[in-house]
Amino acid sequence: MLTVKKTVTRTVSILGRSVAPLEQLTLIKNSKIDREVKDVLRQCLITAMNFESSSKDSLDKSKTLVRKSGDSCEITSRSAAFTAASAMKLKKWNDVDDMLRLSTHSPPVITSSIRIRSLAEQSKLSEALSELEKVLMFEEEVFSTSNYSVSDEALDSLCQAIKSASQSTDEMKRFRNLQRLVTKYDRRTSQTIEDLLYTPIHVEKSEPETEPIDETFVKSKKFQDFVKQIPYMKDKATELK
Repeated sequence: MLTVKKTVTRTVSILGRSVAPLEQLTLIKNSKIDREVKDVLRQCLITAMNFESSSKDSLDKSKTLVRKSGDSCEITSRSAAFTAASAMKLKKWNDVDDMLRLSTHSPPVITSSIRIRSLAEQSKLSEALSELEKVLMFEEEVFSTSNYSVSDEALDSLCQAIKSASQSTDEMKRFRNLQRLVTKYDRRTSQTIEDLLYTPIHVEKSEPETEPIDETFVKSKKFQDFVKQIPYMKDKATELK
């Protein structure tokens, strides 16, 4: 039986809520995807598990992984975003900033929401409001409108921070105006930051696959007649008999 090789493209997905990160690690380990891709997928799942543990030790491990891989694609950026969110839980604000700088390939809805909530919790109201303004200025070049929005969780955190601050009348007016605009232009989402972090990532992979060739057809008169119409194949026609 003759065979011919062809390339088949398949999609691998990670994160989501249907399968736990630990189980996904096993699936990735047993998959046939490239080693480099497998490594960054594994890293992303580990940072997701570390995010769930909320410990300083887990945060340190995630930071090491993220700094080692850098900011090269959406997968590594999601790892950095998970780590930024882990740092936010522990109020490690410098780490939040460092990790967000390594998450430039993440959809802005993730990084903007983390940044706004982080600034709000630090009572940096002016900076948080400026970040909220940026949400309205994003251009939809790569991601859809929903990816250029902000989580209600971040908005609620900022609103509460403004209410808790003294002499914050001007900040509240500015916030209410921006809140109306992000609502009007569909730039807000009810998804929490955690929900956004677990949004599935789809990775396409190409695999060689063999396909059998019908030898009967190759030796048929119809195929031989076809070959004879090709000048440089005429001398080869008899070899197929």
